[in-house]
Amino acid sequence: MNRIVWGLLSVLVFFLVYYLFVKPFEYDVKFKSNTLPGDLIETIRIWNKSLDTGRIVQVDSFFTLLQTVDIENRKYSLVWNFKTSNDSATFVTVQVSESGKSLLNKLLIPITHQPIERDIGKLVQEFYDVLKIHLKITKVKIVGEITLDSTFCLCSSVETTQTDKAYGMMRDFPLLTSFIQEFNLTPSGVPVIRIRDWSHSRGTLKYDFCFPIVRKGTLPVYDLFFYTYVGGMKVLKAEYYGNYITSDRAWYELINYANKNGYDVAGFPLEYFHNNPNLGINESEWKADIYLPVLSQSNN
Repeated sequence: MNRIVWGLLSVLVFFLVYYLFVKPFEYDVKFKSNTLPGDLIETIRIWNKSLDTGRIVQVDSFFTLLQTVDIENRKYSLVWNFKTSNDSATFVTVQVSESGKSLLNKLLIPITHQPIERDIGKLVQEFYDVLKIHLKITKVKIVGEITLDSTFCLCSSVETTQTDKAYGMMRDFPLLTSFIQEFNLTPSGVPVIRIRDWSHSRGTLKYDFCFPIVRKGTLPVYDLFFYTYVGGMKVLKAEYYGNYITSDRAWYELINYANKNGYDVAGFPLEYFHNNPNLGINESEWKADIYLPVLSQSNN
């Protein structure tokens, strides 16, 4: 009997030591979303910009994101953890710690309702509402493997954060269209983005914003623009519908599709935009064709 009692006491002491002094968070919130971790991370980044005190500290690939938020002088660290299921849904766990009150919260949360529970419950619900709207107005349809034709283009180079991709387009759109009109160049397709460098963890991009034109013998030269061919490769294609700010949702869907179907990814995404957002079309109807370069499909 004494051995059983001492065994139970040892387990209890171990649990208390872990809970009070080792466990790295005091409170957590869990939910499931029918989208991929990459899309969730970019949605968090966009939503975080609306928070006066929110800061994205670190992104670890598609597994975790560290965010800090101050609410009424309470300083919180949120570790967002992402785990993908077989059906491409994602289980999200948000582990939260309050600076300077870790031990007190651990002692009081089991017996009383603490501010950390109210603050984080409200904060995560706010994000979840934003996420629901995002998923409601966006849609990605995987078309599959095709060969993308090569197109001659007039381009500008843009370097920006991933969340500001569309604003870089908006900045250069009037410059490129004015140049085309001034020199009587002939458009031959929809605007294109060719990603040249992409860091998902840092959330940064370098891309070429391009307008397809008819090539002629003599072309005007301007320091801000250059000419190049875009396309001409084997790609996986997706159709995206929604606000162009979040068209990178299709990037993650294509990468996931490539990995599941044995394709070797051979480059960064390309986007072809079919609608002008300034014409008043409902954003859920904006269409873009998204392409991911691939080399081959494995026989495994």
